[in-house]
Amino acid sequence: DLFIELACDDHRLQYYRRVASFNRLCGVNVTEITADQVKDKFPLIDTEDVLAGFYVEDDGRVNPYDACMALAKGSKLNGAKIF
Repeated sequence: DLFIELACDDHRLQYYRRVASFNRLCGVNVTEITADQVKDKFPLIDTEDVLAGFYVEDDGRVNPYDACMALAKGSKLNGAKIF
């Protein structure tokens, strides 16, 4: 899986640069990539207004319900009681 956030205006570009810098301090391998590099990873996307992408190769999104159920199951298997 991978994760890319797109900056399509200068405000978002500066915001994502700050977030990426903080995430790197936390050990997350965030890479700023060009619009052409975004297009290489997702050929169907229109990158006309994309200034940059912020790419994390080993990250993604999760369905919150499924994540909650998995955490609950693991907790129950380890003796927790959920009320």
